[in-house]
Amino acid sequence: MSLITKLTATAASTALLLGALTTLPAYADGASSSSSGALTLDLRYGGQQRQVVVTGASTVAEAIAALKLVVDADDRVSPALDTALTDRMTLVIDVVSTKTTVKKNVMLKKQTIIKKTKSLFKGDKKVVKKGRNGKATRTYLTTTINGAATTVVTAEKITKKVINRVVKVGTNGKRTINLARLAKWNKIAKCESGGRWHINTRNGYYGGLQFNLGTWRSVKGQHFAKYPHKATKAEQITVANRLYAKRGFKPWSCRHVL
Repeated sequence: MSLITKLTATAASTALLLGALTTLPAYADGASSSSSGALTLDLRYGGQQRQVVVTGASTVAEAIAALKLVVDADDRVSPALDTALTDRMTLVIDVVSTKTTVKKNVMLKKQTIIKKTKSLFKGDKKVVKKGRNGKATRTYLTTTINGAATTVVTAEKITKKVINRVVKVGTNGKRTINLARLAKWNKIAKCESGGRWHINTRNGYYGGLQFNLGTWRSVKGQHFAKYPHKATKAEQITVANRLYAKRGFKPWSCRHVL
């Protein structure tokens, strides 16, 4: 209920509050400054403060009725309704309203789970599960106090389960050298590049075994050097053996010299 609505509430609402007053306990003589005299109160209603004069009221509840203020079950009154009035008392009424809303298909974002592994070299990553976002139906409760609203989730039903993304991150810092088939690689290098292991003719092929960058990187040659011709002969042969394990000598046009 808005502040304006409460300030202009109907006489029927006021009558209901007055009816409730009949159930309040009686007070001993002198419990209030006066049951018929005028009292000045500092009223803070809905976040706004002003001084009011009330006559013929002895309790907080009677003062609210006399001032024709509407207080419902959500509102907060301090001091309590059955508190005896005193002159210059501060009366605080926080106007509170609540609203429940339900939203469907609320996105639940997937998280990225990092798993370290020695099966990959440092700096390398491998996505082992792409994952997916999920969905949920959520119930929200919005509480407004004196015009300031806060919203919290009160219930959630998962309609599509989140699957998190999983990425393996390498921790292996070793760069193992593999010089298998050394004699054969020497023959291929002599044919491919004249045996010049650090050659770069800027034709897109590099080093003694004439790797292009795509092939070099596909077998993790960048573990040794960004470009093939920057790697040592032993490192180039090690990378060549990685490629050999997948495709044999087929990638080299000079395989006929073997």
